[in-house]
Amino acid sequence: WCLLFLRCESTEKSMVRAVYLAQTEQGYQAGLLYQAPQAAADAADATAALQFVQAEGQTMERALDAAEQALPQTASYRLCDYLLLSKAEEPLLTEYEQLVLRRGCGRTAARLLCAEGEIDRLAAQAALPDALMAQLKAAAPTAPRLYEQGGGFVLPIVELEEEGAHCRPEALVVTPEQTAQLTEAQTEMALLLQGRSRTTAGEHRFMLSAGTLRLHRAFCGVEREGESFLLRVNALSRNNALPADAEAELEALCADTVRRCWTLGLDVSGLGAYQALREGDLGLTTKNVCPEIRADVKLMKF
Repeated sequence: WCLLFLRCESTEKSMVRAVYLAQTEQGYQAGLLYQAPQAAADAADATAALQFVQAEGQTMERALDAAEQALPQTASYRLCDYLLLSKAEEPLLTEYEQLVLRRGCGRTAARLLCAEGEIDRLAAQAALPDALMAQLKAAAPTAPRLYEQGGGFVLPIVELEEEGAHCRPEALVVTPEQTAQLTEAQTEMALLLQGRSRTTAGEHRFMLSAGTLRLHRAFCGVEREGESFLLRVNALSRNNALPADAEAELEALCADTVRRCWTLGLDVSGLGAYQALREGDLGLTTKNVCPEIRADVKLMKF
C-alpha cells in the first residue's frame, strides 16, 4: 500500500510561479512560468531554475489545459503569486477569476502586472525567466491583487527585452470602462495617494523642475470644503535643501492625478468612500463629473 501511494501521489510537481494570459484572433494564449524541483509539493519555496511553456486554445480553460500538459509534472499553483496580462481588460480578469474559483488553476490573491514585449523569448532564452521573476518581485509592492479588480486599479508594467526585463516607471489605469496609461509623475503620485510604494522603505521620488525630491512617510487625508474636497498630503523629505516651489508643484500634480484617474473611472483618492462614510451619500461616483479638488502639500525635512 505504501508503494502504491508513493506511485500515485508523487510529491514531484511543477510549481507554477506565474500565469500569462492573452487573447488572440483564434481564442486565448496561456503561458506558465514554472519550476520543477524534487519534492516540490513539500518545499516551502522552490529554488530550481525557472522555465516557461505556452499554448493556445479556443477557450481560456482549454489554453490552460494545453499549457499544463506541456509541463514535466503535474501542475501545482500553491506558489503562483503573479498573473501577467498582455492587455488588461475587465472581462478577461473576470473570466480568469471565475476559472480559478471553479478549477483552482491559480490564486485569487495573485498580483496583477502588465507584460509587454515578445513573450516567446521566455521559452527561447534560458536566463530570461529568472530575470522576469526578479522584476515581478520588485514590482509586487505596487501591484494589485486579482480579487481587487472589481473597482479598477493602477497596474505596473514589466517589459521584456532581448537581454532581460525591467519595470517601467509608468503604469496603467484599468477600470471596467477603459484602460489608459499614466505618466511617470502621475504614477508616483497615484501610488502615494493609495499608500503604496516601489520600495520597502516607503520612499517616493518625484522629478521636479529643481531636481529629484525624495519623500518618506507620506500621510494623505481628505476633507470636505462645501461642494469641493481638500486633499492634505504631509511627508518627510530627505533632501538637504527643499526647492522653494516643491510644494506648489506637488499640489498641482496631486490634483492633476486625481482628475486624470477620475476621468478614466478610478477614484484613486477615495473621495466617494469619504463622502459615504461622513454623510451617508453614495451619489459621488466616477461616472459623474469630477468634483472640485484642492491639494495642500506640507513637506518637512528629517
